[in-house]
Amino acid sequence: MSPPRAQRTVVQLRDSYNETLDALRRRFEQLEAAVAQFPSDLDEQALSAAWNSDDPLERNRADNVLSSFEKTYMLLMDLITLSVKLGRRLGAIDVDEELSPIDALQELQIVSQAARDALDAQREVRNSSQHVYVELTVPVLREAVEQQLQSTPRLITSIVSWVDSWA
Repeated sequence: MSPPRAQRTVVQLRDSYNETLDALRRRFEQLEAAVAQFPSDLDEQALSAAWNSDDPLERNRADNVLSSFEKTYMLLMDLITLSVKLGRRLGAIDVDEELSPIDALQELQIVSQAARDALDAQREVRNSSQHVYVELTVPVLREAVEQQLQSTPRLITSIVSWVDSWA
């Protein structure tokens, strides 16, 4: 006999949450490895030289930073969304249903204003890289990557601790 539909949905959400958390951990490790390819953890001159190089292998080093940055951001947003969906499904969240997942976590004080600002800045860089790539500059990318490296571990820890407290 299969579990009721609502219960299956919770199990599926929890599985998706766990898979996303694992993918985010792995992608963040890739980001750290991509950054470590450049002296002094992402030296701007070295990154710029690779970014603008005529050598495709050098450009790939810079693209690895960008790709890992983008995917880390998207996976983090997926984790936020899944955690809120799971919380709402289990009745662990008592906030306005109309709030976006990030707004809900901010209202619950899981996400600080500083973390929210970092995510907003990362979103802008990610969107720029997707829609107006030629206008994305190395200094802007470098700053966003450094911000992501600093803020993401704390944010993941906050979300995981919150989910673990009721799931």
